[in-house]
Amino acid sequence: MEDVTGAAYDGGVAEVADDQLTVGRLLQERLLRQARTTVETDLLCTPVTWCLPWEQALSTDDQLDGVVIYARSGQLDDAELKLLERRAAAAVIVAGAEEDAVAPATGVPLVLVGGRVGFRELSHLVADLTLARETHVLRYGLTVHRSLVELLYRGSGIAALCDQMARLSGCAVAILDPQYHVLAFEQSRDRVLEPAAVAAAVRTEAEISPIGMEPEHGDPAVWPLRLDGVDATCVVNPILLAGRHDGWVVLVECDATPHPRDIAEHRVVVDQGATIVGTEMLRMRSVEQAEERTRGDFVHALLHGRFATARDLEARAAHYDFPTDGSYGVIVVRDLVEAGDEAVTALSQLAKQTARLVPRPNCQTLATVVGEVVAVVRRLAVDGRDDPAEAAGSALADYAAALEQELVRRVDHPVALAYGRPAIGATRIVDSYRDARLALGLRGRLGLDRACGFDDLRVYTTLAELAASEQGRSFARDVLAPLRSPRAGASDIEASVMTYIESGGNLNAAARELHIHRNTMLYKLDRASRALRLDLRKAEHQFTVWLAYKLDLLAETTEAVDRDLNPR
Repeated sequence: MEDVTGAAYDGGVAEVADDQLTVGRLLQERLLRQARTTVETDLLCTPVTWCLPWEQALSTDDQLDGVVIYARSGQLDDAELKLLERRAAAAVIVAGAEEDAVAPATGVPLVLVGGRVGFRELSHLVADLTLARETHVLRYGLTVHRSLVELLYRGSGIAALCDQMARLSGCAVAILDPQYHVLAFEQSRDRVLEPAAVAAAVRTEAEISPIGMEPEHGDPAVWPLRLDGVDATCVVNPILLAGRHDGWVVLVECDATPHPRDIAEHRVVVDQGATIVGTEMLRMRSVEQAEERTRGDFVHALLHGRFATARDLEARAAHYDFPTDGSYGVIVVRDLVEAGDEAVTALSQLAKQTARLVPRPNCQTLATVVGEVVAVVRRLAVDGRDDPAEAAGSALADYAAALEQELVRRVDHPVALAYGRPAIGATRIVDSYRDARLALGLRGRLGLDRACGFDDLRVYTTLAELAASEQGRSFARDVLAPLRSPRAGASDIEASVMTYIESGGNLNAAARELHIHRNTMLYKLDRASRALRLDLRKAEHQFTVWLAYKLDLLAETTEAVDRDLNPR
């Protein structure tokens, strides 16, 4: 037993995590100022939320966290006090105890008060103090919510929301993305902070003390920060909306030991702010996606010539500040991403990035996804040049080479890139796009490993019209048919002939290329000559077969591109 002769409680309590009612703060009230206790100060920091009489507390088996028990001096019992201790009662207020009363030894704080303190007065006091705190938090929360929602309704943006949170709290506020990049930052009234340093410190602390990413994760976290050699405190909350983590709201208090009331208010600011900033991010994302779809539709219309009238083209081009009389070139890129469930999303992201690569003054760039390729429309700066056509071709080739380098660096593997001939006027972009698709198809068939333009394949440019004609197709079909017939005697006879022709009629070089013996190569050429009824040793006959093969190749590529451009 311990003699309770301590002086009235002087209000000295340890710091608590929030501005809430505790046993110690309850004893500061006028009704209980003459209370006596010998309990350690740290036990007086126990939060208080409710009050129950002794009989009711003992009549249930529920936990008593945050509950103050009111008892008369004659009701105390050692066994029952032990039971209340196990059930985590906040304190026992003992009324009517004599000044020389002896208190049982127990872990539950015992507070001795005079007989004039009744349960009714004590329960009213606890209720009033608890509700007063909750009302303050609620009112402050409504104030914060109203001020932020007004900005949200105006569409003021994330920066304005960040500024308002800094004004409400008087502290520095940062809005970070999920990778801890700074999206918005406002300085505090007391100290200038480096945004990047704040983001780095928050990232480090998050790795040590991770926050749950569920909506019910609890109150915002309070972390200590070390900024430029000075201790500070931050209150941080993740931005969670519709199951998606969009970043963090961080409030920095330039004090290592801020007042608990300030921390409570800061928690309200970041809690309300995280929801409203997340809503603004969702709105901005929806607007960006709508704009991206509209821009993509415009680029598709340019590539395929799908405008109802010239006025329709001019109106939509004016919206994107896209001159209809400029010089343009089209680049197409394939093999940017691997096939898979996320391929479409990844390709769309790369298309957005591609439009921002290799910037030049007066060189507007639009990009979109067409099937498995990214198509890029590039405005070419040729104003004031002596030969605009030559300047446009040179500018397009330079841009294509630079773009290929940037894309390879970003995706970390080779890509297939080709471009068409420059076009003057928006209505001719469709021609440049078709040329680019043809060049891309030919690049694949010819096994080229560099960016190439349609003009680089000059022989195909010259033969394009002939390959599309019935006369050209008939010529190619008639010449190549004997080589492709089963009666030719070998499945690789055509490849052997083309290797011989592309080797300049050099028998030994062709044999080495095919990794076969010289006599085997002679045998294959003899069989091919008999099937064609042409002597392939003669240059003019070699040219005949070469021309037929190239016309056939160009015709097949053109048909494939036209199917893609004009699907039925």
